[in-house]
Amino acid sequence: MPVLIAMCGLPFSGKSVLAEALSRELRIRLLSYDHGIYPVHSRSAPAGSSVVGEYDFVQAIARREIGAILTGGESLIYDDLLLQREDRRKLAAVAEAHWADLVLVYLDTPLPVIDERRAANSGTRRRVSIPEASMRFDISVLEPPQDAEGAIYVSPDYVLADVLARVSARLTGR
Repeated sequence: MPVLIAMCGLPFSGKSVLAEALSRELRIRLLSYDHGIYPVHSRSAPAGSSVVGEYDFVQAIARREIGAILTGGESLIYDDLLLQREDRRKLAAVAEAHWADLVLVYLDTPLPVIDERRAANSGTRRRVSIPEASMRFDISVLEPPQDAEGAIYVSPDYVLADVLARVSARLTGR
């Protein structure tokens, strides 16, 4: 049975770095919203779409792509913000519809750490910067996973081997 490991958390929380490490260690395909979904599909949003409309349009495409991958029996790590419960609920429904287990990994990174990372990035430009208004919006809509979602909470000082053990325990405990 395929597994969907979904990363969630604020921008600059460390999702992509951890997703890449998990993908490499677990030998599971990685699909990134920022690199594989949004740049490809945002331009095909209906003309005149609001920011929310464009987001919903692209998210629906992402869920279809995830479903197609799971239908093929392939496991997947999905790297996205997934800030709101509703977005995670929709993703969980895709996993369930394709007989896949969902493992949610939440990067619980404090705002001062995120601010430090953003400041450091402004000098290096190793990744796209996030405008302050967008960052404040993301913070305002963040709904950290609740107990019922069964997320694995990961702090910024995580040890990869520990996270791998926790994820692996979920994969073998099914």
